Amino acid sequence: MKKILAVVAVAAFASAAHAQAGGGMAGMKMDEQKAVTQEGPTPAGWSMRPDNAANKPESVNFVAMGPGYHVTSGNTAAIYWNPANTATGNYTISATFGVRSTPMHDAVGLVFAGNDLSGDIGNYAYFLVFGDGSFAVKHRAGPNNKTDVHTIIAQTKNAAIKAADKDGGSASNKLTVKAGADSVRFLVNDVQVGAVDAKSGLAGAGTFGFRVNHGISVHVAGLAKQ
Repeated sequence: MKKILAVVAVAAFASAAHAQAGGGMAGMKMDEQKAVTQEGPTPAGWSMRPDNAANKPESVNFVAMGPGYHVTSGNTAAIYWNPANTATGNYTISATFGVRSTPMHDAVGLVFAGNDLSGDIGNYAYFLVFGDGSFAVKHRAGPNNKTDVHTIIAQTKNAAIKAADKDGGSASNKLTVKAGADSVRFLVNDVQVGAVDAKSGLAGAGTFGFRVNHGISVHVAGLAKQ
């Protein structure tokens, strides 16, 4: 495990200076998606923060549905959280993302160690899975989509991730973040796909929730901390 952590740490430092957008591929016009609007009430106690401040909360459809929540994101990439959901110390956070429709190049995932999410900074870490069967881990420390987003683990395909069957297809994946004394581990469908040293400070105390990028319809179930 030490060897794995060392390799990942090197990759993290090599790419940390590289700021990227929330999860899509560079150079693609990510906002050119079918517009949607909020239908009905949003889940009680929940908030959302779009990457683009010009996108208003009503530019997505975010509703409580069955055992969880459903988001249709349209042209708005955003994070979603309830301030009652916090974690500190050693913890495990997980949720299942049942994607109904997703572009191959875009992603959904867990948000953790969030602080000042409604304020000017919007500091949080996030673990993503993409429609093509890859994953990435990133950290955001400000409102600028280009300079305040840093890649911790670069986008990498992994056999544990269920890819969509086609562009705009469906897939379901369980994501887990385990913050321990020695490492922060990332699992998909209960299989570890990556890890970073706990000394990185990536999984500090804060709010947890989830992220949905552009052009995605997804049901999020079982979001919980252990």
